[in-house]
Amino acid sequence: MLKNIYKILPDHAGRTNRFCLATLVATSGSTPQVPGSSAVFSEQGLLTGTLGGGILEGDAEKKAIESIRSGKYRLYEFLLDADINDKEGALCGGSATILIDPDPGMHIDCFRDMSRSLDKGKPGLMITIIRDKAASPILKSWQESDHLRPAELPGEWPGIEKTFTSCMKTGDCINLKNEDGDLLFSEPIFPVPKLYIAGAGHIGKALSHQGRLLDFEVTVIDDRAEFANSENIPDADHIIAKPIGEAMSEIPKSKDTYIVIVTRGHQDDADALKACISHDIPYIGMIGSRKKIRTLKEKFLMEGWSTREEFERVHAPIGIEIGSISVQEIALSISAQLVQVRAAIRRGKKREIIASVILAAGESRRMGESKMLLPFGNSTIIGTVISNALNAVSDHVRVVLGADADAIDESIAGLKVEKVINRDFRNGMLSSVQAGIRSLPAETTAVMILLGDQPMISAGIMDRVIERYKRSEKDIIIASVDGMRGHPMIFNAKYIPEILSYGREHSLRDLPGKHPGEVEELETGNPEILRDIDTPHDYKNEFNN
Repeated sequence: MLKNIYKILPDHAGRTNRFCLATLVATSGSTPQVPGSSAVFSEQGLLTGTLGGGILEGDAEKKAIESIRSGKYRLYEFLLDADINDKEGALCGGSATILIDPDPGMHIDCFRDMSRSLDKGKPGLMITIIRDKAASPILKSWQESDHLRPAELPGEWPGIEKTFTSCMKTGDCINLKNEDGDLLFSEPIFPVPKLYIAGAGHIGKALSHQGRLLDFEVTVIDDRAEFANSENIPDADHIIAKPIGEAMSEIPKSKDTYIVIVTRGHQDDADALKACISHDIPYIGMIGSRKKIRTLKEKFLMEGWSTREEFERVHAPIGIEIGSISVQEIALSISAQLVQVRAAIRRGKKREIIASVILAAGESRRMGESKMLLPFGNSTIIGTVISNALNAVSDHVRVVLGADADAIDESIAGLKVEKVINRDFRNGMLSSVQAGIRSLPAETTAVMILLGDQPMISAGIMDRVIERYKRSEKDIIIASVDGMRGHPMIFNAKYIPEILSYGREHSLRDLPGKHPGEVEELETGNPEILRDIDTPHDYKNEFNN
């Protein structure tokens, strides 16, 4: 809903006395908008907000104008099940119940109470009771979430405490009807999230425009007055022109704070990040290449500016992978990630923390020497696998060592990867999987398994598997080509206890076998996912491909 439409109503009341509020209070089936969507109409038509547009909104506008003129409220159902040959009908297939309040000015004090709560960062419920037989058929009440008072509402409402709790937990609107036929519409409303953009360059400017459209309260920060001004950034709600690190230290940081760092240089990026990285806020994103991010991470950890866990919460590189090239496309990828995180928070879903576990503990019996240390590209086999994993978008990278652990450890000393020693490596690959997942941080939500003898699998393939996992409703994603499964495989962390319970007679292949309904294959088109390097012949063939 528009940066909350109820906050706008007092302004409209000052301009005109003849306007009404239309609210979608219930839906069934497929509809263009969800309950809680609202629009303000005058006798001239739509002023602000939306009920979903199209035929539904056009019909609501006509009824709204009639209600303004008659002074009577309307509660009616609009069907969206027109025949395909009906040029003016709606084909969604559902229905929408719409309440038209011809005099929302009666509730201005309620709307002002809500505004004061939201300005203090306090969410709550806007409760609307429709009593057809009462002298005032529409009653509104604002109640802050930490001070709900259902007993103060008129009438008997069985189960209302549970309804209120559910509303605040899920963020969904809920209807109740009582024995008198009265309707109660409970609408959870949250403070508008605050988006702070460090950097007023091209990307910051584009993102401020998109952020405003996406119902963020946008603040842009830059130390260059020629950039940090309303002429250059017309869409920002607030502009701060002062040193970026200083300004970022001063901004309030709460559960409604979203921070995007897109400054002109590494030092400004670091200053902005230092000022916010230790705070428990839902989103920090920083633009930059993977090499830059790794360098900053090393600096932050070495200087003690953050813990490893704090840095791994940062969305860096920033944005959702959409193949963006232009400034507007980059801003779009960042905006999409902001919306994704905001929606996940409202659903109570935490950010995905992906861990990569590289299995490199085997004895290389068929190779006749330690295959992990054989040259490959500009590094070794294991060095290439680790570098590819570090360049992918996972949050943690672990390499499990066993045979030749000391020599391999020495060869990868320059790579910033966590090492895990599997002293039971002779018990097979599953023992290395178990050793790797035992070492993972508790906040890990998914695990990607990589083989130490597959240097051909690029960071790009790993990223595709991770992105598919994030978008899929399945809990196990397996890379495939032409219907044949290979590596990597990624699985939800909820399976870790099951995998740890497996004995020597099991293998990791048992996991998808036991949960076939939770498996999705990602067609990669890359035969490399099927190949590993076990023998001298395999090794030689990789240089001929």
